[in-house]
Parts: sequence; C-alpha cells; structure tokens
Amino acid sequence: MLIGGDDPASIDALAAIYAHWVPQDQILRTNLWSSELSKLTANAFLAQRISSINSIAAFCEASGADVREVARAIGTDSRIGPKFLNAGPGFGGSCFQKDILNLVYLCRHFGLPEVGITGRVSLL
Repeated sequence: MLIGGDDPASIDALAAIYAHWVPQDQILRTNLWSSELSKLTANAFLAQRISSINSIAAFCEASGADVREVARAIGTDSRIGPKFLNAGPGFGGSCFQKDILNLVYLCRHFGLPEVGITGRVSLL
C-alpha cells in the first residue's frame, strides 16, 4: 500500500484506516510526487517488459529460436522473474498507455529529454 500526500497528519490518518487490513510494514508513506512517479514508473517498467519480449519474439522467429523457451530460461533468473514474459500483441488496458504518455509529458516538462522512456516505447 502506497500513500502519498503533502500533509503528514492526513497520510498517518489514512495509514491508520488501512492498518485494519494491511500490515504496517506493507504501508509505505511518501510525498505526493514520489507516490505518483511510483505508479507511472511501475507501469512503464511493465510495458517495457512486454515490449522487450515482443522484440525478442521477432528475433526468435527470424533465428529459429522458440520465444517460449527463451522466456522460460530468462524467467528463471531471479533478477528478472517469469512475469510479463509472454509474447503477444502488445500491451493494452486503460493504464499503460496513459501512464507512459504522462511520464513522457512530465519528462519533457522538466527538461529531461534524455530519460529513455521518451520515445522508445511504441504505443498501440
């Protein structure tokens, strides 16, 4: 559980409510920007995983490798893990595209064109 805000008392009050269902050590408190960027970044990372395995799938087709075997092999690496390694038509849903575009906008707004997400993810 991630709670972000500008008023520590409000954050603590909300954390106290959630503490009825969520263990205290799983309630993270932070400022508003850190919480928003955490959500945007998490979705950008997941979208990047999907985009990456789809790029590898194209290479597998060209080379004769089996993308399912490659995904299974790299998924056993504890640094990578097996989630979001199924090649397919790309990512969809209501959050990934919106959050990536929001992250791109914020990077440009803050004059950070060097941030890698700003133009390397193809949006469907």
